[in-house]
Amino acid sequence: MAFDLNSTLRGRVWKFGDSIETDAINPYYLYPTMEELKLHTMEAYRPEFPREVKAGDILVAGRNFGCGSSRPGLVLREVGIAVILAESVARLFLRNSIARAIPIFVAPGICGIVEDDETLEVDYQAGIVRAPASGKSVALRKFPSVIEQIFAAGGLPESAYARYMRECVGQKN
Repeated sequence: MAFDLNSTLRGRVWKFGDSIETDAINPYYLYPTMEELKLHTMEAYRPEFPREVKAGDILVAGRNFGCGSSRPGLVLREVGIAVILAESVARLFLRNSIARAIPIFVAPGICGIVEDDETLEVDYQAGIVRAPASGKSVALRKFPSVIEQIFAAGGLPESAYARYMRECVGQKN
């Protein structure tokens, strides 16, 4: 499920703590194919996650989400996570996620407004995340326009290709 920066997303929450490691997000050293990864992602933290996650769900995490190695989080998109919201994100994981247009956002205070299985609304354009059940909300940090363009293109390779076609070849797309 692609995340449209111009629409409001509503989804069920999977809540995790601090310092979620890339080894647990993407344990490719044990499961080399995407189909195998999908059956084991995040199970080190929540054994039920790979079996119960659904398309459109939202992952909420504490500080330092995606710490560790440079493994990408594509598997989270593949299992249906529509958006990742964290108190803070490891720098390399954030860069990798942006490059592959995986919607990941820093939302300080997010862990304090929602619990597992509750619903969150993510309104990127307004820069806000709301928990309808409690009425609580937190600010969502927006990206610079160049990063928004990467998301709109579907990732960094797609964005670079579109720019090349536009600027070097003279085609409009």
